Amino acid sequence: MRAVPPVSRSNARLGIGTALVVLAVGCGRPGPADLFEVKGRATFAGRPIPAGRIVFEPDLARGAAGMVSIADILAGTYRTRPGRGFGGGPCKATVYGSDGTMPTEENDTALFHPWQTTLDLPRADCTHDFDVPAPR
Repeated sequence: MRAVPPVSRSNARLGIGTALVVLAVGCGRPGPADLFEVKGRATFAGRPIPAGRIVFEPDLARGAAGMVSIADILAGTYRTRPGRGFGGGPCKATVYGSDGTMPTEENDTALFHPWQTTLDLPRADCTHDFDVPAPR
């Protein structure tokens, strides 16, 4: 019978390290290839929103999964942050808008209460415009 050579500690560590990397890459969070840029115009009552933010959340009630993505609004346009796009599919989008000035105790700069809508975004880079309606 032939003896099996012992495994060195460095080879064992390399094997364990490789296995952990493979597991980490294959499971869990989406990578940059799974995230897509969302951009477009953001208006309130037909006028460009001076400053604000759009938060894209997977719509869990409609079977979506993934991470939240944020896009800053500046002068009526927005774009998700580089490398932090949205994974696509059913989502809730919440739009926040302000007049672009710094809020103070006396001056609330919000143009409207946070406005939310649901939509289905493609699993690809896309453009979607938001028009927050004026209150009635």
